Amino acid sequence: MFKQPLLLLVFTCLLACSTSWGHQFFFAHGEIEYNEVAQKFEGSLVATAHDLESCLMQSYGLKTKLEKLDPAATEVGILETYLNKHLTLRYGCSLDSNAVDAYCSSQWEIEGFQVLKNGTIELYFSSVAKQLYPALQIDCTFLMDAFPEQQNKVTFIYRGESQTVNFTSNKHTQQIALKP
Repeated sequence: MFKQPLLLLVFTCLLACSTSWGHQFFFAHGEIEYNEVAQKFEGSLVATAHDLESCLMQSYGLKTKLEKLDPAATEVGILETYLNKHLTLRYGCSLDSNAVDAYCSSQWEIEGFQVLKNGTIELYFSSVAKQLYPALQIDCTFLMDAFPEQQNKVTFIYRGESQTVNFTSNKHTQQIALKP
């Protein structure tokens, strides 16, 4: 006699609570350091693995779940392409002299990645940068194309000094003044 109303109540509660099973915000954070000895940027970025996977499957042609993706697979190129499109460093550089005569952009190469049990993915990447002059611009739209509420934070480390900048869809480009 009470089974149907009780079942209906349980089902209604589960349905109402289902919105809390998904997360209410989207956040990624990264750290990039300029290694003067190796003359390159070295970085890492942590994001929600299923968000990145969903974005790459829907819009970039990824066919394999990130946790099953072999680091040597050609599909890692999709991840690298996405990273280069949505995380860019522009910096003063020198093409043929010792003075700033151009602006260069990062060309990230994925060094490795791991999907953790807590549902995040850690990406490790680097980009050659033979010379780095004080003006630095970071553009970070990581996952903002799929999730407009995405917020990102990047910490840049140069000569032991760190600076952290925040990114939203309304403010996805930040300037950092490096100390000589």
